[in-house]
Amino acid sequence: MASTALISNRNDVLAKDPEDDSKPRRLTYKNVEGPDKEILEKLYLYKNALIEVFPGSILIPPGFKEVGERILDLKVRQDDTWVISYPRTGSTWTQELVWLLGNNLNFEAAESIQHQRAPLLEMSALMSNEGDIMGFLDNFGNSVDIVDNMPSPRFIKTHLPWHLLPRQMETVKPKIIYVARNPKDMCVSYYHYCCLVHRMTGNSFEEFCNLFLRSRTPMGSFWEHVFQFWERRHEPNILFLKYEDMKRDLQKEIKNVANFMGMKISEEDVLRLEEYLSFGSMQKNPAVNLQPLMSTLRGNDYMGAQDRPNFIRKGKVGDWKNYMTPELATKFDKWIADNIHGTDLSFD
Repeated sequence: MASTALISNRNDVLAKDPEDDSKPRRLTYKNVEGPDKEILEKLYLYKNALIEVFPGSILIPPGFKEVGERILDLKVRQDDTWVISYPRTGSTWTQELVWLLGNNLNFEAAESIQHQRAPLLEMSALMSNEGDIMGFLDNFGNSVDIVDNMPSPRFIKTHLPWHLLPRQMETVKPKIIYVARNPKDMCVSYYHYCCLVHRMTGNSFEEFCNLFLRSRTPMGSFWEHVFQFWERRHEPNILFLKYEDMKRDLQKEIKNVANFMGMKISEEDVLRLEEYLSFGSMQKNPAVNLQPLMSTLRGNDYMGAQDRPNFIRKGKVGDWKNYMTPELATKFDKWIADNIHGTDLSFD
């Protein structure tokens, strides 16, 4: 489908209340029903693991009901910098680069957990399953409160689609850096992430892929998410990045992001950032690898267990070949071709 057929304006989705043209409609929620309910409960091992958010038909953990309206009403600041992506596209990697550029390459301060200095806006909702929510709130606080109370300039990350972001994004126009990734690699990484963070059963890869292809994994349609920002990529406050470009030439993309942020950077600093942001460095870095969070919520032995992946797992382009059958890869290829037909978006 052509991207113009997808959402080009948040008001196409956040429709007006028919009784009051000045009042945007609020969010509504419902439990997932039918065959998808059975599949999701089998994968996630507990009931009502995800709810459906309207408008947009987005699946997300149930804690989003507590923060969804607050996020829509959140005040956006002109000097904010937002890193936005569908999950598992390199956003943690990108956010670390963005935060360091915005904080004069303060590597010492970057030793603190990324979520505390550059929080994931909806993190409280993502950790809202029965076993995690109180532990998360007690140790890390409500993520929307954290963002709301941060001093400027703020560096914020989110995986929410455009129409679930604060309404003021449309008018205030803060800097937005969007990261996209080949959906075949992204889906493999997302599967492992859901096994790690959402306790999904680890023998359900093909079933997860089929849900993803039908937009029935958390955050909904991959294509609507991506095209909402691809269509805006020429706006001066938006930079659209691809994971594969960062892997191919990180130095070039470091300079690209620095230029977008209005930062002057020396060749020496580019090399320092390249080393700091290398896969080996990131995987071992407790400020970004989710080890402290998982240890706090689930014990010191939770991550790194034989049957459990690391949060920063492989960082490779083309790793889907090690997981997808030829039949599944063909199904993905057709799905990709159908959705980018008539657009100028492509993936390596």
